[in-house]
Amino acid sequence: MRSLLTNRRGVRRLGAALGAATLVGAAACMNLDVTNSDTPELDDVFTNGSNLEQNAGLAFRNFWGVTQGARTNSTYPVVQLGALAEITTGTATATWEVIQEPRVRYNNTDAGQWLGRKPWYDLYEVIATETDALKALDAGVRVGAVNATTPNGADTPRARVFSRFLLGASQVYLGIMYDKAFVSDETYDPATYKFEFSPYQEVAKAGMAQLEKAVAEAKAAPTNFTLPIEWVNQQTINRDELVRIMNGYILRGLVYTARTPQERAAVDWNRVLTLTAAPNVITKDFGAQADQTKSGTTSAWLQYTQLMTDARIDNHFVGIADTSNAYQQWLALPFEQKGEIQVRTLDRRIHGAGGPATAGKYFAQATSQTMSTTRGTSPHSRYRGVRYGTNYYQTGFIPTMTLVEMDMLRAEALIRLGRAAEAVPLINKTRVAIGELPPVTAAGTGTRPTCVPRKTNGECGDLLDAMLYEKRMELHAVEAILHWADWRAFGKLPKGSLMQLPVTGRELQTLGLPVYSFGGDLPGSAP
Repeated sequence: MRSLLTNRRGVRRLGAALGAATLVGAAACMNLDVTNSDTPELDDVFTNGSNLEQNAGLAFRNFWGVTQGARTNSTYPVVQLGALAEITTGTATATWEVIQEPRVRYNNTDAGQWLGRKPWYDLYEVIATETDALKALDAGVRVGAVNATTPNGADTPRARVFSRFLLGASQVYLGIMYDKAFVSDETYDPATYKFEFSPYQEVAKAGMAQLEKAVAEAKAAPTNFTLPIEWVNQQTINRDELVRIMNGYILRGLVYTARTPQERAAVDWNRVLTLTAAPNVITKDFGAQADQTKSGTTSAWLQYTQLMTDARIDNHFVGIADTSNAYQQWLALPFEQKGEIQVRTLDRRIHGAGGPATAGKYFAQATSQTMSTTRGTSPHSRYRGVRYGTNYYQTGFIPTMTLVEMDMLRAEALIRLGRAAEAVPLINKTRVAIGELPPVTAAGTGTRPTCVPRKTNGECGDLLDAMLYEKRMELHAVEAILHWADWRAFGKLPKGSLMQLPVTGRELQTLGLPVYSFGGDLPGSAP
């Protein structure tokens, strides 16, 4: 069945997937077999160095489509996972099916199943492309100028490093998102591969191993190469900065794979400290320039954090900053009686000094309620993002890994290693300068009635609460997947929520395996 895809001519090159089931499933589900006159013929892609490099590099846009929401069915999975993380809320069916209370079982059999289906096939599309690229490079395909100085191709090291980077990062994200997945690399042989799933910990570990190998290969490269500007759209990234970016994805595998507070506590926090210190950590925000004419460069997630109509900032998100007890009163209401609330806080990102109705630096309240009442009023909020405006998601620089994230990961490591005092300055960087909040101390956020954030019971938050609050405030429009991963690992997902995604039902059916799911009263859901 693999030949059904790989032997067609004039179609978009997807690479060799992990066997017939994945390939046929991907092609059928994602409508990937489409004519593309800009893409080389299949027989030429991985035998020609220039074509190989182009396809391997531009596959980053497929990866971006998963992490930011772009390409076909762009709201999946980012809008649903952001809603599960209580960053955004909405009344659309796709959102409602994961946030209604009591939580229900995720339908992994009928309908579109796009929440689990889209990232599964998109990530394996990246893995397929990069696996083929690495195989071709191992077979002797050379990229760039071939001469006495560079007999193996001047750009071959760059192509190899970037291919392995995307292979590793994609497997890390499979481990973060799914309960199990296939693991593969360029040694994959369709004749001998056993289609056996590995648990999420092993999938993420395999991805981190690929990233570590890519880092070593980059450092061993004979020159400090620079990526073509089209790969990560309009960004100039040299080898040393790419190494730091890859370290960031290793960090994400270490930290965000955890499903429970116990697993989060067991993270190798000493290694996190090493990777968040110079020279290992990024020196500037990593992201891409949005361009509506280039698929896989915009951000549906950023868009949904700024909408004025049927998607808003969740009351839970701003509620923990409330100092008026309005949030605690709202929490006490039955689900069907909940509606929009207005909070009072000292955090100037949420509202201005003029009062709770005035615009803050990052958020503001709509003057009227435009959200649908089809699902009742429980999802209603008037808060929306204003930090990025209404069209930045399709025109601006979209960050996907930031210096603040690195600071907060380092702060968490210091707190968990008993070095809380060292975490305080990292948390206060944005808390004080942007939020205009009183600085935290190692003891926490202060005392009532002015402490921010608070716990859901109204008590003042501790230093770990302050770290997580600051991270959510500053990264609210950055990768919904990471917010979901944080929320579950801190034990904050409402009971019955999806803590992880099942292997998409289409894949299971193609493989002849039983279809299973999570959510609601099913095992493996939030306790």
